[in-house]
Amino acid sequence: MRSVSLFRLGLDLFASLSGLHTNPQKSQLIISKAASGLRDSLLETLGFQEGHLPIRYLGLPLISARLSIADCQPLLQKIDSRIKGWEGVQLSFAGRMQLIKSVLVSLEVYWAMAFILLKGIIKEMIKRLRTFLWKGTSSSGYPKVAWEVVCRPIEEGGQGIKDIFALNRALMSKHLWAVIKQDRTSIWVDWIS
Repeated sequence: MRSVSLFRLGLDLFASLSGLHTNPQKSQLIISKAASGLRDSLLETLGFQEGHLPIRYLGLPLISARLSIADCQPLLQKIDSRIKGWEGVQLSFAGRMQLIKSVLVSLEVYWAMAFILLKGIIKEMIKRLRTFLWKGTSSSGYPKVAWEVVCRPIEEGGQGIKDIFALNRALMSKHLWAVIKQDRTSIWVDWIS
């Protein structure tokens, strides 16, 4: 309770110096099972509402267990909604390729930086990108080239779309490298250490 009271004093001091105050209606305290005996005291000291996992933060799920297919549905829905938003526009192959590279893959990368994505989810994302590339928003069309070829670099005859399997592993390896290197500029690595 001492550290929580000190944290509250820090928030109050920050508010008095900056004029920025915490909003109790938007602030939540997620209490672990280990601290459930202090629940009432913690909520009273901080003045926050009690929150429960899973919640979404910056578009990503905050969960206490392993990522599931259900947790990834918002990503698939976001990809679907972006594609549906281009329904009325007659896009060329090059236009669809550019939208995949600049918009749809960036949605995937955002999630791939935070989680080891499930193979089933990656396959679903690839299926949506492949369908959009070859069919657009119409129901006709078929793949002219294997997806693996499309994902090759341009110098190797592909279109340069990032392979999300490989990219996800590389981004997760980057986190591991920061831990091994003990990069103290990263708050996450400092906390792990």
